[in-house]
Amino acid sequence: MSAPDTLTLAALRTATFAPGQLGVLGDPIAHSLSPAMHNAALAMLLPTHPRLAGVRYHRLHITAEELPEALTLLHAQGFAGVNLTVPHKIQALTLVATLSPEARRAESVNTLVRTPTGWAGHTTDGQGFMEALRERTGGTTQGRPVILLGSGGAARAVAAACLDDGCASLSLHNRDVAKAADLAATLADPRVRAAGLAEIKAAPDAVIVNCTTLGLKPTDASPFPAELLAVGQFVFDTTYGAAPSRLLQDARERGVAGCDGRSMLRWQGALAFRRWNGMLPPDAPMRAALGESAL
Repeated sequence: MSAPDTLTLAALRTATFAPGQLGVLGDPIAHSLSPAMHNAALAMLLPTHPRLAGVRYHRLHITAEELPEALTLLHAQGFAGVNLTVPHKIQALTLVATLSPEARRAESVNTLVRTPTGWAGHTTDGQGFMEALRERTGGTTQGRPVILLGSGGAARAVAAACLDDGCASLSLHNRDVAKAADLAATLADPRVRAAGLAEIKAAPDAVIVNCTTLGLKPTDASPFPAELLAVGQFVFDTTYGAAPSRLLQDARERGVAGCDGRSMLRWQGALAFRRWNGMLPPDAPMRAALGESAL
């Protein structure tokens, strides 16, 4: 289901845009707060940056099968850049002209920047996660065990960032153990182990990161056993919704600190914005648009 202001591939085939537009592509995409966040920042910047006049950040409902054509059309239409969300972050690796070292290491792309010859692929997910974690806890994953749930595009970027940050260990868990094992092989680090969701063991000081889609809907179950939650851990659920996810509810009931994905969304978006426009966007309007609050 698409939101009323959502563009589709059919619309892209006939639409025309002023140069320099931005947007986010995904399936599903109606839940995304990225358009509200970026457009709030653009509105605040406009009085002092008139070159941004007419620039909007658009929501685009694009399926995996439609992604190649959509990226070609957006480049031809003069878009300055786009973000990619589920399920496009891995597929896009084969659709860009160049890859940043971070995107190549993570094997994941969430930010595309226009170049004359095509799209340059970047990832801001890993750094966005780390900045959000530092903001929420005053620290990072350095020296701490990390339990990472999921093996998709965001999980790959977060995993690489945690290893580069100096985490003590990284346990990868996925319903499909083969996918977790594939990610572990890609990362090629002795600190990494892969297992299924039924094999989670949690240290009392672990950083628990949910990169699955469980939590997007209020009815979703938690991907993490509630009985393994303990004070001293930190739960970072990269999903977000109108109400806290079951994982965050479980954490709160047990006195475990945690947050949803809004702060990471803001940070990865701000870092992408800097790649497109050469500056970090203002923080306050983005926070307001996201409805950020302590959890």
